[in-house]
Amino acid sequence: MDLISRFIEQRSAFEQSYKDDDWSRLVPFYDEDAVYEVMAMPFHCVVKGRTSILNGFQKAVTNFDRHCERTIWGNSQVSVEGSNVIVVSGLTMTRGDSPPIHTALTEISSYKDGRIVRMIDLYAPDESDKYEAWMQNWGAGLDPSYV
Repeated sequence: MDLISRFIEQRSAFEQSYKDDDWSRLVPFYDEDAVYEVMAMPFHCVVKGRTSILNGFQKAVTNFDRHCERTIWGNSQVSVEGSNVIVVSGLTMTRGDSPPIHTALTEISSYKDGRIVRMIDLYAPDESDKYEAWMQNWGAGLDPSYV
């Protein structure tokens, strides 16, 4: 299976887990020693190990996403460079009658033997301040962190 097909399969499983909270379906897509990095946001982090990554997904979705409405936008640009799948897209989050918060996002997933060994979510660096302001005004009780 080529990398883009594997990525699409993983993304589909992620979206299903996002809906039903069964994160175990993602186990086959991540190496046991995978590393996940979130960059250029106040909740930046490095998460090590498949179990910690999946627990982090569940934590962030439970404590942030479930209280907001998420829209993925843009014509996602997907490319392959060596063993990496690179996706450029964006997210919009709203909460109740809040104004939307938009951010561009580049995702890089590095594969070995068909599993993700490293994943980076790089948010647009100039949007961190806007995100912090949105959280100050609309984020009471929300926690987007993975750790």
